[in-house]
Amino acid sequence: MPQRKIIKASDLSGLFIYQDPKRGTIFYDVVTKKGYILTSSDVKIYTIYSAMLPMCIIVSAGILSMFSMNYASALIVFIAMFILYETLFRAFFFYKLPVAENWHPIKKESLHVTMARGFSKQRLIILIVLLLLLSVMMPLYAIVENMQGINLYCSYIVGFLTLTGAIISIMALVTKIKNDY
Repeated sequence: MPQRKIIKASDLSGLFIYQDPKRGTIFYDVVTKKGYILTSSDVKIYTIYSAMLPMCIIVSAGILSMFSMNYASALIVFIAMFILYETLFRAFFFYKLPVAENWHPIKKESLHVTMARGFSKQRLIILIVLLLLLSVMMPLYAIVENMQGINLYCSYIVGFLTLTGAIISIMALVTKIKNDY
């Protein structure tokens, strides 16, 4: 039976995760403007926390499809779940971690540079094509289905956000080609 890979705190990465050579892995809380030290024993709980956004989206989509709710109700369920989950994790996990005194976050690379380093050219091209298709198809679907009100606006918002993602991906591809990452 294959062994599971044990993840250490130094393996973590993310938007608010910093690897400090002196203090180790630090989670920067933008609300309190403090850094909290993560150890390898905290990784399992942090991994659950990092899955919060996708889990809330999946549950909201499931509720939307199971109960034939409109987008506004699903959005309310999503926001309520996200706020509850975030509050619980902050109160019962992050604020109990040791604080990194006199620590300030260092500036990270921009998103498109990170994507250029992390993805191959082929993956970026596929991502661009899929995001462009989705950004066109969502508003077209809304028009074809004669959606109105919040459903129509949500379709337009999703289309705009995916177009923004496609533009960032194009910037990443151009950066990758220029700098040969």
